Amino acid sequence: MFKDIVQWIYWYPFKFFIQVIPLSSVYRLGKIFGIFSFFLLRGKKVSFKKELRKIFPDHLDDSTSDQIVKRAFIDGLQAELEVLLFSKLNTKNIFSLVQCSGLENLDSALVSGKGVMLLFAHFGANQMIMPAVGYRGYKMNQISAPPMVWVEKLPKKKFSPMNKKALELRWEQELSLPVKHVNVFSSLKEAFFCLKHNEILGIAMDGGGGKDRIGVDFLGRKAFFSTGALEIAIRTGCTVLPVFMVRDQQGGNTMIVEPPLEIVDEGTKREMIQKSMNCFVKRLEWYVLKYPYHYLKFLALRQFMTEQGDIPLFTPGESYEDITDQTSLHQA
Repeated sequence: MFKDIVQWIYWYPFKFFIQVIPLSSVYRLGKIFGIFSFFLLRGKKVSFKKELRKIFPDHLDDSTSDQIVKRAFIDGLQAELEVLLFSKLNTKNIFSLVQCSGLENLDSALVSGKGVMLLFAHFGANQMIMPAVGYRGYKMNQISAPPMVWVEKLPKKKFSPMNKKALELRWEQELSLPVKHVNVFSSLKEAFFCLKHNEILGIAMDGGGGKDRIGVDFLGRKAFFSTGALEIAIRTGCTVLPVFMVRDQQGGNTMIVEPPLEIVDEGTKREMIQKSMNCFVKRLEWYVLKYPYHYLKFLALRQFMTEQGDIPLFTPGESYEDITDQTSLHQA
């Protein structure tokens, strides 16, 4: 009951409060909430530290680890407050929230006429890519999953009516963005359609969905990423631009649009995907090593989902087939 009351306050009076105060105050509140969470949520803090030690097993002292984890809490809370702002974003205030670097790469890619794929990861405030692109006048599409999918993803968790309502309210906020959502669990015809019409398609490559995966070296371990995005890129011939969102100390974001990803066109289709994926993952790894606090929340979430029976991101010494077999047995 208490958690339901907190959620109601968060999604109703608190949301309206966030939407009327100055944007700079929103980020200051996020920083304050993040610091409080760092000290209060001990279990989450421990899980973040575990993931951090896997990234830097021998190079961080306790003080440095605490600073990185605290920054991860702050980044996460500021990103959550940004979700409450989605329905209030527009062509004017987006420039106060997200600066852009490398938009010339996007403009140049659109000249080809084959569409552009913005390829990113759950790194930093990745959801802010949608308004940052859409409110700058580009035709933006996004492969996504409605938050309500968590009810199916976590069958062991009992969702109260308020829990479910909160997921619906989050989806309403996402639907208010200047983007056409393509449900990852339904037909992807719309994804091919938008690229055919020289529009932009956003895809996160490190999510838990996808029918097929390929293992690559990532952060010193073997990680399995979905092949779906690169399969679309190879089929359509669209330009693929890696995109990363980096947050500064004041809370604002900079969207970095990198030069086109090299799509290898030699060998079998799977070999092409493998080599192209390596190129993207190396870029992602560079950002994670430089800004680890932008990725700890996602790594901890993937570890939690693995414990719930989902397919793990990191699986040293195993093939994807081995993982799926073990997961199926675990779920059964």
